[in-house]
Amino acid sequence: PLAPLLPSRAETSQFEKADEKPQVMRKHMTRFYDELLAEDPSVVYLGEDVRHGGYYLVTEGLAEKYPTRILDFPPDETTLLGAALGFSQLGLTPIVEIPYAKYLDCGADMFYEICIQHWLSSVPSSNHCNGGMVIRLQGFDRGLFGGNFHTHNMLSHVPPGVDVVC
Repeated sequence: PLAPLLPSRAETSQFEKADEKPQVMRKHMTRFYDELLAEDPSVVYLGEDVRHGGYYLVTEGLAEKYPTRILDFPPDETTLLGAALGFSQLGLTPIVEIPYAKYLDCGADMFYEICIQHWLSSVPSSNHCNGGMVIRLQGFDRGLFGGNFHTHNMLSHVPPGVDVVC
């Protein structure tokens, strides 16, 4: 079939019990970030309105649990990415939430500078590369693009040093 089949009730994720109603993806993401923040004190989460849940409520409730590590920034992608670079240079692991993939275009220069700088300067250690960060984007589902050209985004031109996870 052209459309994906819905999983049967017998097929449940590791996060859901067989008798539990399936949850939306954002709930799983919130749980994942909660576990990550709990186990790794170097992780910080920054973005627009993330102390209030963010655009899609992915960080809902996390600011109360981790008040110094969930950080609101103004709607300026260049500033978000620059701050994340500073955090990573201090040894922290920033997660940057950019509401729509198209908005990454606004911080494109900083994005490419960070990617190339990381790629050229990272030295693998025993278990990780120094200076890493996560950039979380929304925009690859039906109707959630945020850009003036709807499905257009710059991620077809991914520089070296970037891993794309969908």
